[in-house]
Amino acid sequence: MLENEEHSAHLKQKLQNTHIVAVGCGGLGCASLLSLALLGIGKLTIIDDDRVEMNNLQRQILFDLTTVGEYKCDVAKAQLEARSKATEIVIFKERLTSKNSEQLLQQADIVLDCTDNYATRLLIDTVCAKHSIPMVYTGVKGMEGHISVFNYKDGKSLAETFENDQEIFQNEDCNDSRVMPQIVTMAASFQVNEVIKMLQDSSEVLQGKLQVFNLLKNVFRVYKLK
Repeated sequence: MLENEEHSAHLKQKLQNTHIVAVGCGGLGCASLLSLALLGIGKLTIIDDDRVEMNNLQRQILFDLTTVGEYKCDVAKAQLEARSKATEIVIFKERLTSKNSEQLLQQADIVLDCTDNYATRLLIDTVCAKHSIPMVYTGVKGMEGHISVFNYKDGKSLAETFENDQEIFQNEDCNDSRVMPQIVTMAASFQVNEVIKMLQDSSEVLQGKLQVFNLLKNVFRVYKLK
């Protein structure tokens, strides 16, 4: 019992001392950010320049009809602060570019890739590889989700891992691929789980591995990456 209490206290302290940057505040970003805030992460930085649209509401759980037209970052900050006093929320209402990526990402302990754009994803990976920052990649399409970790403990980057297979990331746009809300929520849960595993120094972190799930076929698999 005492060992469990000590473990919980240690994890709580690790959470409080962790700064996570989330690039993208869409379906994945909303669900992951909410979970992390409720867990008591010390600092969350959100990078997104989009505004809430009606067609976002099905998947993006921090927004509702009253927030349509507002900046996603502003709404997310208000919603997260209403649920957790333990987490500092910092927002940047701008698109991640080659000009601002170093400034916005290099202070993170972990970066969450919550985008559906390969160019942005590759930019995140480049900065994370340069500064040895773990990047949790999550992608969704149709009834399927993919999760992996790159740049963790001197592990390979995304660019190194998929040097000749970049086309697998090209079409992960939630708006076009008819992604259902439960797919996004589950993928975000896996993403947050990788954060927790890293903070616990688990040997099961998905560096060098790709978690794939397909809810239509009830399939969950983990593949080793070269």
